[in-house]
Parts: sequence; structure tokens; C-alpha cells
Amino acid sequence: MYRTQSLGEMSWTEVKSIATEDPIILVPIGAIEQHGPHLPIHEDSIVADWSANYIATQLKNEIDILVAPALNYGHSPTFRGYAGNLSLAQNTLRLVVGEILDGLVASGFRRIVLIDNNGGNVAPITSASLDARQGHGILVGHLYPWQLGYGLMRDAYDDASAVYGHGAEPEHSAMLAMFPEQVHSDSAVKRPFTQLAGWNPTSYTEAKIGNNSVPGTVFWDFSEISDTGVSGDPTVGTQAMGELWIERVMGFCCDYVREYNKNTQNGACDVRP
Repeated sequence: MYRTQSLGEMSWTEVKSIATEDPIILVPIGAIEQHGPHLPIHEDSIVADWSANYIATQLKNEIDILVAPALNYGHSPTFRGYAGNLSLAQNTLRLVVGEILDGLVASGFRRIVLIDNNGGNVAPITSASLDARQGHGILVGHLYPWQLGYGLMRDAYDDASAVYGHGAEPEHSAMLAMFPEQVHSDSAVKRPFTQLAGWNPTSYTEAKIGNNSVPGTVFWDFSEISDTGVSGDPTVGTQAMGELWIERVMGFCCDYVREYNKNTQNGACDVRP
């Protein structure tokens, strides 16, 4: 096993040597955007980095894994109306991720999993990863911890639909478990969305349409309908629920990396351009 799990702590000669051993590289990618008055704007980034290091630590006796330096900026166009939003354009992020993949391949790495923790990043990252498949023949993996939490935590709440949301559950609880010193739960506020010119918002990109059971999509800035930046109920978060989030979400992520490792060994998934 390696003396360090951090790619950034290595010299270029160490990187060159280690690349010949075909480790998996985890690349954390986050965003700088609001998550309500109780959570920090770099939340997505620190959770992506934390998750990558957690996975590497948990699997260090099973799989050779290195964690690349995090890309802390992402694509967050929905939240431009809030202070502290530092959003890259979609094409900028696609190009940056593509060039990071290019650099890793040029350094000799071919097994790469992106730990992406922001919804706005998914489309540009998908495009960059498919370009890398065609251009380099590599199969890029992708994990989105926050999104996984929505799927894996529903049965832990009496009514998940009432508490789930941006800055609410289960991310508030997860932050209490991972970074309690950066959470100000006493500032968490639950408020209804503001109507906008007759629209009745149901989320930051959706609105009620007549008596239909499904909402319609509209593209306002979230600040136009919410003065807190929060959807769902941010007041119910607990550290205990966050520990359950870690168990379930990180458990899935570790299983995913095991599967990726098994299926990509010895270039099994490579397509040489």
C-alpha cells in the first residue's frame, strides 16, 4: 500500500512511479453556493473531499486508491441571486474537468472516479467523461453523495417529502455528523416559497400546475422565490441522522468503488482510441 493516499502530497517522480501500479484515482468536485443561513457556502466541496478521503481510508487494505486535489468550484446557476455564489459557466466546467482527465491520463492513470457533489455539475461532467471515453478509451466512474442520500435515506423519515430539500434534510444532518463546527443550526429557518407573478413554486425549479399531481419546470433564480435559500425543513436535522447518512451513503460509495475496481482491472473496460 502507498505511504500516502493523497496525490497532491507526492512529487512528480512518485506520481510517475505509482501510475505504473494502476491505482484508482478519486477526484472530488464540489461547488461554492448558498445552502441557507445555517450552512457554509463551500459545503458541496468539503463533503466531496471528505467523501473521497473516507472511501480511500475505508478501502485502503483492499484497493490501491489515491485522492486527487479537489476542484472546489462548480456550476450553480440557480443561486446567482445569493451572495457568495461563485459559479463557473457550464462549458467552463466541462472544459476544466476534461483537462483534468487529460492530465491524469497523460500521467499514466486510467482508472478514475469523480466524486461530484453538486447537481449543476452533472451535465458538464457527464459530457467531459463521455469525451474521455471516446478520446482516451477510459471508463470514468461517477458518485454524487448528496443525490445518493435522497435515495438511501427515505425510510429514515416519517415523511421524507416534507423534510427533503436544499439546505434541509438529509444534508443538514450529514453536515452535523461530518462538520459540526461549521453548522449553525440555530439559524435554520423553515419558510414557504414566495409566489411569483401567479406561479406557486414547489421547489427551486418547479411550480404547481393546476390540479395536476406533477409540477412543471420553470427557470427563475431561486432568490426570487426564497429569502432563505432553503427548501424542505431545515429544522429537523440531527447528528444521529447524519451518522446514518454516513453509514448508508458511504457504504454504497465503497461498494461502488469495489465494483469499479473489479470490473476495470487490467484494462478490462478500456477502449483504445
